[in-house]
Amino acid sequence: MAGGIVYLDVDDEITSAATRIRSVEGRRVALVLPYGSRVATSRINFRLLSRDALINEKQLAVVAGDSSTRALAASAGLPVFGSVGEYEASLAGSGEDRPAEATTVSPPAGEAPPPKPARRRAKASSATSEPATDADKGARRADAAEGAADRDEAVSEATIAFERPRTRSADGEPGWAEPRPRPSARADHLAATRPGSRRGSRLPLVIVLAALALVVLVGGVGAYVVLPSATIVITPRLEAITLPAETIAADPGATEPDATSRVIPAELVQNEVIVGDTFPASGERVEETAAKGVVRFSNLDFLRTNTVEAGSIVSTNAGVRFRTAATVTVPRADLVGLTVFPGRVNVNVTAVEPGTAGNVEPNTIVVVPRGEDPQALKVVNPDAITGGTHEEFPVVAQEDVDAAIAALSARIAADTSTVAAAQAANPDRTVFEQTLTVGEPTPNVDPTTFVGQEIESFELQMTAQATILAVDPGPVAAIAETLIRGLVKPGYDLVAGSIDVTVGSPVVTGQSVSFPVTARAQQVAILDVAELRERVMGKPLDTARALLAPFGEVELTAWPDWVSSVPTLADRVDVRIERSVDVETPAPTGSTSSPAASSP
Repeated sequence: MAGGIVYLDVDDEITSAATRIRSVEGRRVALVLPYGSRVATSRINFRLLSRDALINEKQLAVVAGDSSTRALAASAGLPVFGSVGEYEASLAGSGEDRPAEATTVSPPAGEAPPPKPARRRAKASSATSEPATDADKGARRADAAEGAADRDEAVSEATIAFERPRTRSADGEPGWAEPRPRPSARADHLAATRPGSRRGSRLPLVIVLAALALVVLVGGVGAYVVLPSATIVITPRLEAITLPAETIAADPGATEPDATSRVIPAELVQNEVIVGDTFPASGERVEETAAKGVVRFSNLDFLRTNTVEAGSIVSTNAGVRFRTAATVTVPRADLVGLTVFPGRVNVNVTAVEPGTAGNVEPNTIVVVPRGEDPQALKVVNPDAITGGTHEEFPVVAQEDVDAAIAALSARIAADTSTVAAAQAANPDRTVFEQTLTVGEPTPNVDPTTFVGQEIESFELQMTAQATILAVDPGPVAAIAETLIRGLVKPGYDLVAGSIDVTVGSPVVTGQSVSFPVTARAQQVAILDVAELRERVMGKPLDTARALLAPFGEVELTAWPDWVSSVPTLADRVDVRIERSVDVETPAPTGSTSSPAASSP
């Protein structure tokens, strides 16, 4: 691996990170961690990486955008940066060359190789600068016996040398503070074995303290990794489901409810409507005869006769007219002395207007024909004029037939017997009176045959075929339930008893009936315990709570109290799912969720 900047993936383990750090050429290495990196799950990981880098003579820094990751790295004593640019700026500020490429870091120009452990320098100095003395030989023998303690001290020295804070250079730019050298264990030993040194007596105490420190360190690491535990209880959050407004139609052609087509069965109930009645004849035929009788003309003119033509009109003072049947000549009058005896003649007359009006009493016809001298000619009916008649006979008119047909048609349209019959035939269904339709009425006889008959009344009957829609609205709610069940998302259960269906008032259009319907329900997520555990292992407690919050109400407790992160061992993380409601479908096989608890 060439380069001073190492980029890790989220799933890279600490062993992979250590291997890649060792393979970098040069002393300085920047480890770039993404959000959610496995390496950034605990402070011990950064301490182990720091120790491994020091053993391999690397100066390690951490670059992370996540503030919690930088805090963990800083608590392990590593320099931290928010971005690669910030890290490169620190190198430039300290007078060191920046890497030639983003993925390659060359050893800083002009910088000496990292100092070897103090003991080796002491050995080299002793071997080349001073002749071997008896004291040196004793020191070498002590060195061989104290090898393990020396190596731990070298690591401690390197750790202290590298775990230094970022400082500013003389010109105020951020940079690296050079480690402050400390005496090596071998130098201390040599100084302690020289004549007159007082440290020789302290050597056993140092060894004992180092051993105790090692035991404490190992015990602390073991307690940190093994003993901590976390308990996570998640109560899944309920989510609302809403079925948009749907319309379920009643279809006479459907045999069963169909949620896909949004239809329910309906039945067209047919019924024969028969109505009839007797209707009076409003027409009439009138039959009249003219009155007849005899009138007598009297001529008072003793000088000449008077001829009255046939057809001459005589009348009463009331204006009833009569026509003479023949031409008559009235003789002249006779004068005897001073007495005038008028000449007389009788003639038949007939009333001009037929009817009973021509029947007049005797001596009522006194008006002579027009053009005659009423002083010379007189007329009178010595007897009553009779024989005038007037008779009326009822007749069926066309208007009577038309009126009868219209009345019967109206009665058929208003007839409710079809509704009652349909309801009786379908007691479990709702009959919609608005869908009633009536066919063309048919009379039992041809109505035109009544026209002109001289009868007082006639009887007419009409028949029509009526159709009405009967619907069982029960399946409407069932279809709505089916539709809202289909809206439950994959990975969710339907909350038992949460479906609420509202069926609106039916809408009737012609012979069609439809039902508006809406529905509501609740669903709850089916949570995978193993997946949730994997999601939060090694994460800081606050981060773990934030990661689990979308799944419901989270109760996360860690033991002991000082534990700040979820343990990295699966058997130390207890994840439980608590349900507050019953569900209609069981949780998937293999789920470790607790039994559902009924809501109060």
